[in-house]
Amino acid sequence: MPSEEHEIPLKIIRNAPEVVIPLLRDAVGFELPEYTEASMTSSECTDSKPRVYTSDGAVVLRNGTEKVLAVVVERQHKQEQDKFWTWPVYHATVRAQVKCPTVLLALCPTDALARYYTGPIHTGYPGDHLTPLVVGPSNTPVVADPEQARSMPELAVLSAKAHGDHDLRTLDAVMEALNAVSSDHRAFYYDYVLAGRSDEARKYLEDLMSVGTYNWQSDFAREYVDIGREEGREEGVARSVILFLSSRGFEVSDEIRQRIESCDDLATLEGWASKAAKVNSPEELFG
Repeated sequence: MPSEEHEIPLKIIRNAPEVVIPLLRDAVGFELPEYTEASMTSSECTDSKPRVYTSDGAVVLRNGTEKVLAVVVERQHKQEQDKFWTWPVYHATVRAQVKCPTVLLALCPTDALARYYTGPIHTGYPGDHLTPLVVGPSNTPVVADPEQARSMPELAVLSAKAHGDHDLRTLDAVMEALNAVSSDHRAFYYDYVLAGRSDEARKYLEDLMSVGTYNWQSDFAREYVDIGREEGREEGVARSVILFLSSRGFEVSDEIRQRIESCDDLATLEGWASKAAKVNSPEELFG
C-alpha cells in the first residue's frame, strides 16, 4: 500500500497538473514548447502478456487543441533497480498513446535519491537512451512570494516541504497557499508540510496557525483550530507521526497505523512524534 509520502506529491499534481511546468522549466531547465493548458492523461501502460504497467501519473500540455508535450510522472522514495527497466516502458507507451513528444519526470524526497536516478538509461540500441528529469529538494523551485503562492498553491506546498527548514519565507508563503485551495485539500497539505520539520520550523509553522498571530484571508485557521478543540489535538499529532515516518521512507503497516491512530493519550503521541525522527523502523516507536 503506497505511503502518504509517496501519494501526496502525486495528489498535488492530480489536483493541479500545471505544477509540472515550473518543475520542468525551473527545477531541471527543460525547454517547454508553447502551450495553453495542462491536464491529466492516462498513465496506464499495457503490453500483450497482458501485464499492466502503470506510472504514478501523466500530464499532457496542449497548445489550443494540439498536444505538444506529455509528462510521465513518477514518485520515488527508495532505490529500485527495476525502475531502469520499467521507466522506458512507461515513456514509450504514453508517447504512443498520446502521440506527441514525451518526457519522464521523477520526484524524489532526498537529494541522495535524486542523484541515484539522475543520468541516462541506456536501452541497448546504439544512441538510444532515456534520461529522466529528476527533481529533489535542492532543485525544487523556491516559492517565497505570497502572490506566487496564491496563484500556484500546490507548487508552494512542494516548496515549503523541500525548503521549510532553512527558508522560513516558504512557510509564510504556504500559509497564503492554503488560503487559495479548497477545504478538501487544506488539512492534508498542511500536515504534509509539517511532517519532518525541524523543531524551529515546526514551531514557526504552528505559530502561524494561531489565528491571533496571522492575518488570515479565509477561515481555514479558525476551522482547523475549532476541529482541534472539538476532537482534541491527538488526531492531528497521530497523523503527523504517520506522515513523518512515511517521509523518512518507512512503510507504515496497517497494524502500526491503527495503533497510532487509536491512541488517545496526547503525551504518548507527542513522545512518538519525537522518537519518529530517530527510530530505525516504525516498530521502534513502541519500544
